[in-house]
Amino acid sequence: MNRLIASRRQSGVSLVEALVAMAVMAFGMLALVGVQASLRQNADIARQRSEAVRIAQLEIETWRAFATLQAGAGVVSFGNLQDGTFTYDDGVDDVALNATYTVTRSISPDTATTPPFPLAKTFTVDVSWDDRNGQPQGVRLSTSVAAVAPELAGTLSLPPNGDPASLPGGRNRSVPPSARDWGGGSSDFVPPGQIGGDLVGWRFDNVTGEITFCSTTLADTTLLTAATDFTCGTTKGRLLSGFVRFAIGVVQPTAAQAEAPASDSMDVVVSVQRSFPVAVFPDACFEDRKLTYVAYFCAVPTSTNPLEPIRWSGRSIVYNPAFATDATDAAASHFRVCRYTRLRGDPPVPSTVNAEHPLDYVDVTSGLINQNFLVISAGDGTTAFTCPADNVATALDSTTVHHPPVFP
Repeated sequence: MNRLIASRRQSGVSLVEALVAMAVMAFGMLALVGVQASLRQNADIARQRSEAVRIAQLEIETWRAFATLQAGAGVVSFGNLQDGTFTYDDGVDDVALNATYTVTRSISPDTATTPPFPLAKTFTVDVSWDDRNGQPQGVRLSTSVAAVAPELAGTLSLPPNGDPASLPGGRNRSVPPSARDWGGGSSDFVPPGQIGGDLVGWRFDNVTGEITFCSTTLADTTLLTAATDFTCGTTKGRLLSGFVRFAIGVVQPTAAQAEAPASDSMDVVVSVQRSFPVAVFPDACFEDRKLTYVAYFCAVPTSTNPLEPIRWSGRSIVYNPAFATDATDAAASHFRVCRYTRLRGDPPVPSTVNAEHPLDYVDVTSGLINQNFLVISAGDGTTAFTCPADNVATALDSTTVHHPPVFP
């Protein structure tokens, strides 16, 4: 009897155990489903974040590869690098993007769209989007973009010139040091000796040294305040400049005097008679007279035919009514013009290399500086003085040859 009662009390236990086991398994399955959903959500966000980083990098590299410094319509330029917001569109396969990305540029400083530019702009890109759950997400990348003219990038692959004065101020050596650099790849210079009215101005390309002829109302480079002080045309040219020194004595000048001439200066007029492109009248230059020397600056117009190299040919002329026109003039009241130049060949002859100051320049394609002259007395009334030869006792080449002020 007791055994029967005990048996009845134990009936149904296995069913309860089964139900409990199923409940535990159900809770486990729910947890597993939750983990899978979380993994899927995280994977989705990871993919979106990777895509956002790619978009931010693309935006940065696009602006780092700007084409010009000066701002302009339809061009990627340093000046156009400003604050902005837009919705990204890859333009190829929008189906591949599983979110809508908003790109925001933040630039500091954000004011200079025209020269002078800051040395660099701090560039921050924020890419934001909403994930599948509607929660905001975002990534941020920052960098600096330097205001370096794109045309200068090629200089990184060039060997050094070895001349410490070849690029003064990071500009072509033919750009006068006093020229005003506005940061847009060009420098402005007002030739000396002009007084009032509509004056000549030269805009130099900092890389090539090419000159664009302009006009201005300001009589000195130091008075320039902005690039807008110049009104420029389309005529191009190249610089020809140098110094005229003086060794005016009553005896034949020596080689040492050619190296260190010490006489006071006198008025001279410098011009260039072009043989190409042909010019009917000599091109006027500008002179800056100091106590012991005269600095001169010439912007020689170059050819305009796009099918041939940009160049000019011709001869420089230094003139004063008292200058002798031939080597036999021995008048004590006259003076002789000599040019500094190298001697080449056997027997030695004056150089024909443009940079070394020949009698006639041929196919000049770059700016020429230090094309120097020496003025001496023509003679003592009886004996004609000659242009001093090189002082072999020093390493300085002070060779001079006669350069009469006559037109070719």
